[in-house]
Amino acid sequence: MQNKTTLVSIAGLLVSIASTAATADIAVNGGFEFGTGGDSDNWVEAGGGAFGTMSFRSDSDPISGSWSHQLNAVGADGQGASAVVLTNTLADGGLPSLQENTTLSFAFDAETDFGPGGVGFYVLRILNGAGAIVADTGLQNIANGSNASAVLNVPAFGGGDNDSYAAFIEISTAAGAFDGSFSNAKIDNVTLDGTLVPTPASAAMLALGGLVGMRRRR
Repeated sequence: MQNKTTLVSIAGLLVSIASTAATADIAVNGGFEFGTGGDSDNWVEAGGGAFGTMSFRSDSDPISGSWSHQLNAVGADGQGASAVVLTNTLADGGLPSLQENTTLSFAFDAETDFGPGGVGFYVLRILNGAGAIVADTGLQNIANGSNASAVLNVPAFGGGDNDSYAAFIEISTAAGAFDGSFSNAKIDNVTLDGTLVPTPASAAMLALGGLVGMRRRR
């Protein structure tokens, strides 16, 4: 009888843990404080355009902390440019899936210098296990010296590839295809407030801790 009661208690605690998972900042290296030289850990950097186009981690006058990430796009005659930094919480951050039917919100600080033909964008997406987009904010403009933000609802789990969801962030600058076009942005303090599915190990440990506490109180 005691074993049956214990199993029922564990099951109840696991259900309780899963249903009351807390919202937290799940951005991995959102301040760009960790990396090797110009590469930010847990982020993917890309850029293409005229000389000076680059996406890189920098310790030159960050918005806060010791580092930020800079996106410099430089256009040329007949050659547009873009600089991008992006992250996927599953593939790049190594985090568990987002919890179904929860809210995901995203924000960051930006300082920009947009010249002729220069623009900056960001997008927040939710991807399923195959990388398909299941929710999308669309491209949003980066405003200078302000906190950019976006909110999405995480869909319910379903069959096939919809059994897990990742948060996908992309921040970019672009320059027109003419001489003198440029777009520079300094990005820092990225936050991603969301709820993750508890891992089996953490859920089991929490359940065990709850059972130990119950036994001590007897």
